[in-house]
Amino acid sequence: MATKGVFRVECPHCGESFDADFWTVVRGDRDHDVKELILSGEFDLLVCPHCEEMVQHEEPFLYIDPTRDILAFVMPESYEAEKDKWIARMQADYEPVRAALTAGQGLTGEPLYFFGLGQLAAMLESDKDREEETEVMEFMAREDGLQLLPVKPAAARELDLPFTIPVKAGLAGRTAALSAAEALYAKNDALPRLKKLVDFLKSPGSETVPFLKKK
Repeated sequence: MATKGVFRVECPHCGESFDADFWTVVRGDRDHDVKELILSGEFDLLVCPHCEEMVQHEEPFLYIDPTRDILAFVMPESYEAEKDKWIARMQADYEPVRAALTAGQGLTGEPLYFFGLGQLAAMLESDKDREEETEVMEFMAREDGLQLLPVKPAAARELDLPFTIPVKAGLAGRTAALSAAEALYAKNDALPRLKKLVDFLKSPGSETVPFLKKK
């Protein structure tokens, strides 16, 4: 679950200082209310107890979601001016605790580094849209008796594909996936990521689908 730390904040409106709780670790797969605060832009908003004005204050935090293979260091937007320095510092801090953070979590990709809440929120919004499209595709696939194979989340983001791909039951490989994906797209051409999957599978390459997630 999410963990918090206490930080001293100076109000830009009245100049008074106060202690405030900030999330230092957020589990996106468990802390759904906190994730919604990130998506809405309210995550780093505080109310000054002295003047009762709204204060926006950023502190570095770690965002983890093993279901989507996300381990992200989210730093204040102001840190981007010295991006290389801060990434190097985060990498140094991460290395000693890498095993503890990733053990049994299913995290396989490299850490992500974001400067400002907006960068993380943009990725989460894109994932949310991808999830909704994937759910529609999966419903259609199940109606046709197709099997669904998981795609590596990082590859799905990079190539802008669904989080799963359809194949005929008992089959695997590019040819089987292309046949199933084309059949589904013929029934519903309002799924842009399914179209991208069809286009990718049509491109030259080995019979093995490179971006499938190992079970």
